[in-house]
Amino acid sequence: MGFGKNPYVAKAQVAEQKAEEAADDNARTRHYREAAHEWDRAAEREKPGKARSEYEAHALRTRELAGE
Repeated sequence: MGFGKNPYVAKAQVAEQKAEEAADDNARTRHYREAAHEWDRAAEREKPGKARSEYEAHALRTRELAGE
């Protein structure tokens, strides 16, 4: 990880991948919720702008996939 990289983006992407590979609905939901949380954390670290809006959109999408 280099300077200026947002570590929560990678964590959110890993959680989404785990959700897509999950064997049951409970695990899938749990991983999508985790991904949404990590996307929120990633958005909080960004200044208002394109990246922050993109991360917030990812959080919203993963919450919808989790059924929230």
